[in-house]
Amino acid sequence: MPSTKNQSSQFVQEVIALGPQPLLKSLGFRKAGRHFFRTETDATCHINFQSSQWNASDRSKFTVNVWTYLPAIALAHGDVVIEEPVKRRFGHCGVRLGFLLPESSDLWWEISSSADVSQTADEVRSAIEQFAIPYLRKASTLQGVAELSGHLPGHRDLPAPYKLTALRLLGREQEAADAERALIKP
Repeated sequence: MPSTKNQSSQFVQEVIALGPQPLLKSLGFRKAGRHFFRTETDATCHINFQSSQWNASDRSKFTVNVWTYLPAIALAHGDVVIEEPVKRRFGHCGVRLGFLLPESSDLWWEISSSADVSQTADEVRSAIEQFAIPYLRKASTLQGVAELSGHLPGHRDLPAPYKLTALRLLGREQEAADAERALIKP
């Protein structure tokens, strides 16, 4: 008999293999575990499937994180550039997929039986195709990071350190200074 953790994990693996994985592979993403990444000219785009720590034998919950990593921002921000794309596990611009959907919430998909896998796989693939891919396309540029970093659709738009760096790299010093003042305000 499979352990609780293994069965919960298997549900999520089946969803990924059936829905998002073929789409992401067709778009040039490489896979490492539940982490997909694609290297572009100026950025690496990432999609990661995160399981809930509270999964049990009768249900599995997971969410999808999307982000970009731009070496130019890392350098300008004073960070050491992470050379290996699969090791870029933090981003300069990112969000949970649920916040990109029309409902704009911290969405965790739940699977309580193998019968849920097919429908959930279709939902996740569709959400990635319609919302995550366009977001990543935009967030893989300095202009996109300047616009999207610190932005949580429908909830908040706070300046973020990487947003400031992107603005400065774009030569938009006054906007960066204004955003920095907003970041410092209590």
